[in-house]
Amino acid sequence: MGDATVKIGYWEPHSSSIDFCKSNYLHTSYVAEPHNVWSSVVGLSIIGLLGFFKANPTHEWWFTIAHLTLFLIGTGSACLHGTLHWVYQSSDELPMIYLVICLVYVVIEPESPRGKPRYTWLPYDGVMVVLAAVNTAVYYTFQHLYWIFLLVYTLGLAVLYWVVCFGSYS
Repeated sequence: MGDATVKIGYWEPHSSSIDFCKSNYLHTSYVAEPHNVWSSVVGLSIIGLLGFFKANPTHEWWFTIAHLTLFLIGTGSACLHGTLHWVYQSSDELPMIYLVICLVYVVIEPESPRGKPRYTWLPYDGVMVVLAAVNTAVYYTFQHLYWIFLLVYTLGLAVLYWVVCFGSYS
């Protein structure tokens, strides 16, 4: 049925809605996409841990959440590319959206004193948690449609871009 060099992997059949590589399990039958695995661990998880331990001198909890979420993205991404399983796809994609939500909050409140939001009329914490919960429900409802994740993530990045470029910082 095709190329005789393609191995059957330990994690087959794949249940993720996306497969980023043409050939899986080329080096071992236990890791589908090894280069994506190590690059996720080095490029995201380790950077997230370094940020958690070294890059939050004010100890603002939103920065702590952002760094831990970056660590979760790397870990979820490594598991996704290692197994191509839907659970790990969720562990990769949902934290990506949570990180965007967290960064929107961080950008909205850049110069606020610690523990005192700049815009007291909007309960950011509650809004952000509700937004994350609604997004999680939408994600699991339409998880088999990868384009839904791409749309939601792109819209989140657009909002982040808008707030960064056109936010009021007077």
